[in-house]
Amino acid sequence: MYNFLLSQKFSNGFKTRGFGFFGVVVILVLTFVIGCLAFKARYDQWKVWNFNKNITFFQDSPVLSTADGPYFVHLAKTLDQNQSIASHTEKRFFPEFDKEFRSVNDQETSKDPSFFELPLLPYIIKSLSKLYNNDYLLASNLLIPISAFLTAVFIFSLFFALGFGFEGVIAAIGASLSQSLLIRTSIGRVDTDLLNVGFFYSILALIAASFRTDNQKLSFVFISLSGFMNLLFTFWYQQPGFFFPFLITIVILQIAHKMKLKDSIYQIILFSIFSGPFFVLKSYTNFSAFISKFFSFNNVNVDNNTLIFPDTFQTITELQRPDIIEYLKTVLGQGNEWVGVVGIIGLLFFILFNFKSSIVMLPAFAFLIISILVGKRFTMFALPIYWFGIAYLFISLSYVLISYIKLFKTIENQVKIFMSSCICIGLIILISNISISSCKNNSFFNCNPKYIPMPSFSGEITKGFHSLQSNNFDQSSIVITWWDYGYWLNFFSGLSSVHDGGTQRSAKTYLVANSLTSSNQKKSYDIMNYVVSSNLKQVLNDSKKGATFFENRISQSHPINRPVLLILTKDMVGWWSSITHLGNWDVVNGRQKDKASFERIDCKITSQSQMICGDTILDIDNGTTNNGNQLDNLVIAKNGSLVGNYDYNNKKGKISMLIDIVGNKRSFYLVSPKTLTSTFTQLYFFNLPKNNLFKLVKDGYPFYRVFELYK
Repeated sequence: MYNFLLSQKFSNGFKTRGFGFFGVVVILVLTFVIGCLAFKARYDQWKVWNFNKNITFFQDSPVLSTADGPYFVHLAKTLDQNQSIASHTEKRFFPEFDKEFRSVNDQETSKDPSFFELPLLPYIIKSLSKLYNNDYLLASNLLIPISAFLTAVFIFSLFFALGFGFEGVIAAIGASLSQSLLIRTSIGRVDTDLLNVGFFYSILALIAASFRTDNQKLSFVFISLSGFMNLLFTFWYQQPGFFFPFLITIVILQIAHKMKLKDSIYQIILFSIFSGPFFVLKSYTNFSAFISKFFSFNNVNVDNNTLIFPDTFQTITELQRPDIIEYLKTVLGQGNEWVGVVGIIGLLFFILFNFKSSIVMLPAFAFLIISILVGKRFTMFALPIYWFGIAYLFISLSYVLISYIKLFKTIENQVKIFMSSCICIGLIILISNISISSCKNNSFFNCNPKYIPMPSFSGEITKGFHSLQSNNFDQSSIVITWWDYGYWLNFFSGLSSVHDGGTQRSAKTYLVANSLTSSNQKKSYDIMNYVVSSNLKQVLNDSKKGATFFENRISQSHPINRPVLLILTKDMVGWWSSITHLGNWDVVNGRQKDKASFERIDCKITSQSQMICGDTILDIDNGTTNNGNQLDNLVIAKNGSLVGNYDYNNKKGKISMLIDIVGNKRSFYLVSPKTLTSTFTQLYFFNLPKNNLFKLVKDGYPFYRVFELYK
C-alpha cells in the first residue's frame, strides 16, 4: 500500500493538471454557469421578497435582513445629498461625537473622513441608486446577486491560477451555496460580506500567478495587480490588517521558490505600494486591534478598584465556540457535516502532493483554524477550501484510475477532461440539491427557495421608528434602546442613539442593559441620564474609582437639555437572555450573575382556578403544580396593562409566570421574579411607570412602546 501511494502514476494523479485549450474552454463555461447559479440563488430570494411586499417593503422600498446594513445605506444617502459625514457620525454613540457636547467640553468637533476612510460600498450604492430614482434600499438589494456572481468567479480564480480549474469551479459554487456564506450574502444582507470572500481569494490568485509564471516582468505585473486588488479590498472592508497575512504568504513563497533577494525585495515593494501606502501604514494598528478584539473577550483588572465590564461578544452566537460536529452542522447545514470531513481529507492529500502550491492558501488555512477557535464568524473565508478538497480528492482518484487503464493511454488527456467535467457537473447538481437555496417547489425557473431571509425587524417597528420623524417629536431627541437597533434607528428616524453595532462592546451597553434589568425604576432613570450625559472616557474614569464611587456618580446624574426617549420592543423579549447576561454582570468580580430569559411555554386554561402546561397541572389559586413546584407569583397583562396579579406571599418560589393577552391571543412565559419586577417588564408589558420618571409618549403595543424621561 505504501509503495502504491508513492508510485509515479498515483502521485501524478494528485499533482497539477494539464487542461489544454479545450479543457480551459470547458472550465470557463462551467465557471460562467456556476456564477449564474450563485446569482440565481439570491435573485430567487429577491423574487419572493418582491411578491411579499407587505412584509419585505417599507414605503415602496425593500428593507434589509441585517441590522448593520442601514449604516452603509445611510452613508450612501449622506454622500449623495452632499451632507457632511460628521453629521452622520454625530447620530451615533451619543454624546461621544455630538457637536454640542464636544463644544461644551472643549473637545475638537468631529472631522469628515477622507475619501478612502469610508467603505467603498456606500459609494457604489450611491452611484447605483441613480438608476433607480435615488432609491438607496432598492439599489443595495439589487447589488447582492451581482456580488454573488463576482464572488464565485473570484473564488474560482485562485484554484485556476494554481492549476486546478475544475476543482476551482466546485470550490466556488460550493462556498457560494453553503449555508454559512449564503445566509451572510442573502437578499437584504447589505454588508461588506458581499465581496469580502471574493476579494480575499482574488488577491491570493494573483499572488499565486506571480509565482507560477517564469516571466519575471509578468511576475511583477501579477504582484502589482494583487497589491491593487488588496487596495480595493481594504477600501471595501476598511480592515488594512489583511495586508500582513498576504505579505507573510508572499515571503514564505519567496523562500520556498528560492527567489533571488533582489527580486523578493522588488515584489514586497510593489505589493506594498499598490496596496496603498495610507492603508499599509494603518495595517499594524488594525491587525493588533483584530487580535485584541477577537482573542481577548475580557478586560483585565489591573487595579482592585477598577470595575470589569462584560463583553457583548460573549452573547453573539456566531462568535461562540461549538463542538466540531455542531460547528460543521452550523456552517455547512444539517446533514452536510460530511463535507467538512471529506474536504479536510482532500486538503491533506493536496498539501502532501502539492506543498509549494498549498503555501498560497495559508491565509485560508489560518481562517479555518481561527473559525474553530474563535467562532464561525470567520468560516466564510475557509469555506471554499472544504469543497476544493472534495473535488480535488474525487478528480485525483479518477485520474489515477484512468492512468491504469491501457485503453485510454492514447486519449488520456481527453478522457481526464471528460471525467473532470462529469465529476464537476455531478457535484454542482449535488451542491444545488443539498443547499438551503434549493427549490421547495421543484421548479428551477420559478423557484421558491428553502431559505428566504426575513427583514431584520418587523414592519411595525420600522414604521414606529420612521414615525419619530414627525413634528410630534423633537428632532434633537436622544434614543436609548438595545444596540441591535442603532443603525436601523438612525436611518429610519434620523434621531441619535447611544450605541449600535459598531459600539456595542463599550461600557454603555452594560449600563443600558443594567437599566433595563433593574427592579428600581429610579435607578434605571439615573443610569439613563448618566449614559446620555457622559462620554465613554468619563464612564471609564469613573469606573476606575470603585463600585461605590461609580454608583454615586450615577445617582447624582441630571437630565440633559434635550429630550431622551426610551424605546422598548417585543424583540427584547427574545433578547432578554443576552440583556440579562450583560445587565446583571458582577462588575466588581468580573463574572456572570443571574442570567435569565422569557421561557415561552404552551398552556391551556381549563377553569378559573386551573391550567395545564404540557403534562403539568397548575393550581392558579395557590400557585402549586402537581409535581410539587411552587410559583412565586402569576401576573396577567392584557393589551399592555396589568389586569391580574396572584402574589403567593407565603409560598415563595423560584419561578414566576406571565400571561400576556393581546386580542384573542395568549402567550405564556416562565420568568424569574426579578425579571417580572424589572423596569423593562413594568414599562413594556404593564405600562406602569413611576411618577416623574417615565411617561408614555407613543404606544405601539405589542410591537413597541416609546417613553420619555422626565426632566
